[in-house]
Amino acid sequence: MRPDQAPVVPSGVIASVSTLENAQRTVDYLRSYGMDAGSLSIVGADLRQARKRQGVPVAKLTAIGAAQGAVLGLLAGVFVTLVAETSLTGLAVVVWGFVYGVLLGTLWGLFRGLIRNRPDVVATEVVPTRFEIRCPDEELSVAQTLLADADDVDDGRVERQAIADAPPEKPAHRDAA
Repeated sequence: MRPDQAPVVPSGVIASVSTLENAQRTVDYLRSYGMDAGSLSIVGADLRQARKRQGVPVAKLTAIGAAQGAVLGLLAGVFVTLVAETSLTGLAVVVWGFVYGVLLGTLWGLFRGLIRNRPDVVATEVVPTRFEIRCPDEELSVAQTLLADADDVDDGRVERQAIADAPPEKPAHRDAA
């Protein structure tokens, strides 16, 4: 066993609820009746892979396009001022470059936001569909009794009642051959 790894204690399922908030309420309920919080654990079960497609808002893409266009317009105005001879002053050329850059960048960002707004990255995460509250086998009967008698907890009581009435799990031994 590695030194940073905690010893494994056989544990049994006390309750199974659908949300993390309900699992935390159940643990708080058990703690209020004297169970050690260190012996209780919440474990995610029935893991599923969820994909999130996040499109960028149109207003954000339009603003980004306007900013990029402004920078490109300024650079183009400075370049034209340095290279070409015009009847306008250098400042007027830079300002017109900025204005045209903002207009073209805004239109490009709006077009991208309305027509081609596809997510750049698809986020994938593993999420549990239910949560199990576990405790060591020697405290399992106490926890099941507390939950069976719980009248003031309404967070998935039907699910917990079915597990509280179930017989305790027998730990599987590897030596039994």
